Amino acid sequence: MSERRVPCPSCGARIVEGARKCRACKGWLGERHRGSVGSLSGREPRLARAAVTVASGVAAVIIATLTSLKSPVGEAPPLTALAPEGAASSAARDTSDDAPDPAAFGPDAAESAPPPAEPKGRWRAREFRIGDVHPLDVVFHPSGASIYVSADDASLREYKLQSGELLHKASMPAQGDHIRLLFDRYVAVLRHEDAARIPVMDTTAWDRDPVLLDVGRTPGDIVALPDGRTVVAATTDTKRVTKFELPTGVRLANITLPHATGQLFLVQAEGRPYIAALGALTHAGRPAGAWIDLFDPSESPFGATRRSIAVGREPREGDITRDGGAVFFPDRLSNTAILLSVAGVTETRKTPVGVGPTAGFLLDEDRYGITLNAEARTASVIDLSTMQVKSTLPLRGVPLTGVTSPDRKTLFVALGGTQWPPVGSGVAVIAGDPPRVVASLPTGKGACAVAVSKDGARAVVASYWDRSITVLEQ
Repeated sequence: MSERRVPCPSCGARIVEGARKCRACKGWLGERHRGSVGSLSGREPRLARAAVTVASGVAAVIIATLTSLKSPVGEAPPLTALAPEGAASSAARDTSDDAPDPAAFGPDAAESAPPPAEPKGRWRAREFRIGDVHPLDVVFHPSGASIYVSADDASLREYKLQSGELLHKASMPAQGDHIRLLFDRYVAVLRHEDAARIPVMDTTAWDRDPVLLDVGRTPGDIVALPDGRTVVAATTDTKRVTKFELPTGVRLANITLPHATGQLFLVQAEGRPYIAALGALTHAGRPAGAWIDLFDPSESPFGATRRSIAVGREPREGDITRDGGAVFFPDRLSNTAILLSVAGVTETRKTPVGVGPTAGFLLDEDRYGITLNAEARTASVIDLSTMQVKSTLPLRGVPLTGVTSPDRKTLFVALGGTQWPPVGSGVAVIAGDPPRVVASLPTGKGACAVAVSKDGARAVVASYWDRSITVLEQ
């Protein structure tokens, strides 16, 4: 390089000829620095163009991939065709008259009873809680829209079936082990121990105290007579059968029988209503025989002429035929089922059943008798025309009690077990020709009572430990 020096064009300092930068003013001579846009070399533009090309290719691949995916929304539905003018008004005229008018003024219409369920279909279960009390027994309101529940706090309650809302509550003198609906108006509350009176609640006047029927120690059962105003109640300890008038509670007449009466049936004998009082004797705490006493409750003096029929040793819960001419019940001690005809000349027919029968029911126009066998955990199906066991149905639990639908096509069995309080759960539905178990549904722990509505479309099961009501519907 030549050492000839020339003045800097910027500051005038002497610099080497051909130098690119002045040491004095630090200025560039002849061209800009390499970092500026104007100083890009030939290699640098090529790198920039390559980077732009690569980025464009990657973006194109991503866009192509996304556009090839199938949309999760799918195709749009077809447009709804508009109805011709005036069609809306005609459709409104075709709807039910019971539907509320959204433009109407005034209070809402009263809620009606639940719509009747289909007669055929699978049974389904739902439940609602009843609070902090244990249910003991349950019966349906005649309308089917609510139920009456006896609770262990010595109260009688009414709950709305659809929502479980508590509608009414009344205090009773004692707990009600069982309750009975009388004349579709009164509810009788039976306490089988440590009681001598039966409270009868008028469900049209919940603000009033119940009428107390003085029946004697240990009430057993109560039944309504066809006149619509009188009832007959029985006791076990005092062995008394008494006739009362409602709603006054006046005692009209009474008789004392030689045995403790635990069940009362209203039957048809000699062409008119008769009372069939089923009771038993015990000796040293053991069953010593059972009898049915038949008498006309309208005759005077009360029970003066009656027939006593020996019927086994330890009868359990029974049923009467639709015409009232026969009584069907099991005998637990002998493991037999008994059909007693009382319409004319009394006739008794028996057949062996499963071990430990605790209740008997009639199905299908009285063609079949069913016994619930607690120790065997089965149900025996008896053909009543031949009085032979047709089949034995296994159950998923120990049966406690049951109830038949009004048309006698269906039997609902609570599987709570025989100990008290019950610990089992579940309900079995028996129906068909011949009868079979058509459904086994869950309930809360301690299934202790079961009831069915008048139309047979709904049933309820009370669960002691679960403090709930299970509603069965189709």
